[in-house]
Amino acid sequence: MTKRYSSKHYWAIKLLPSLIILSYIVVVNIVFATPPKGPTERTRPVNTGSNGHRTACSRTKGKETLTVLSPIYGKTVSTRPVFSWFVPDTESYPMEIYLYEYTEKGKGEEILAEIPLQSKLGIMNYTFPQEKVALSVGKKYIWQIVLMCDKNNPIKDVIAEAVFEVVDIPASLNSQLKRAKTNRERSELYAQFGFWYDAFAEINNGSINTEFSISLLERIRQSEINTASVLQGRDKKDLEEQAVRLELVISAEKARQK
Repeated sequence: MTKRYSSKHYWAIKLLPSLIILSYIVVVNIVFATPPKGPTERTRPVNTGSNGHRTACSRTKGKETLTVLSPIYGKTVSTRPVFSWFVPDTESYPMEIYLYEYTEKGKGEEILAEIPLQSKLGIMNYTFPQEKVALSVGKKYIWQIVLMCDKNNPIKDVIAEAVFEVVDIPASLNSQLKRAKTNRERSELYAQFGFWYDAFAEINNGSINTEFSISLLERIRQSEINTASVLQGRDKKDLEEQAVRLELVISAEKARQK
């Protein structure tokens, strides 16, 4: 099977003039002092179909699209993270998940490739497999979920992706987690520190109600809005668009619970 690759922003854009690159690096270093640096034009994650317009395989009632349930540029303390996303289609379609090491020149080593899944309406999750070598602290990765509307026509694929960094767990968080008694308490602690992948992982491991899941999505959305407010250009647009997608997911999940 032909491998899926990221959107045209990853590979199609030529190198910018050196002055612009220097300015970009300065801005990124200031804004993303703690989170991973925003990707360059060659590695920028997007949430779109490979044809640039398709957002779902079938016609849906709302405007929801395939959406990663994390910041576009996030972080995790887990070397075997849980990836979560939202599927808008009521009909089931084949899916594939990919994971690559992030480099300044684009996607590096392929960690996961063509992992087969089957879509279902709503929130889905995938845990990094135990049989694979764990991810490395201090490294950045790009993960990608592909909704295959027509297996014989890759241009109809719908793609969602994000960048994250694996980091050491802060000592203060670690001490609080040891005192936590429930999955919800642990999830809340991770959320307070901005570790959204880990917050959702705790939900997967326990019986936490849907209202709490939605509250996490609302906080991720607000985090994207807050970060976007201090950015400019394409980075700002990326986060604002992710906030809009998350808002649609939140509305759809609330409607499903009525």
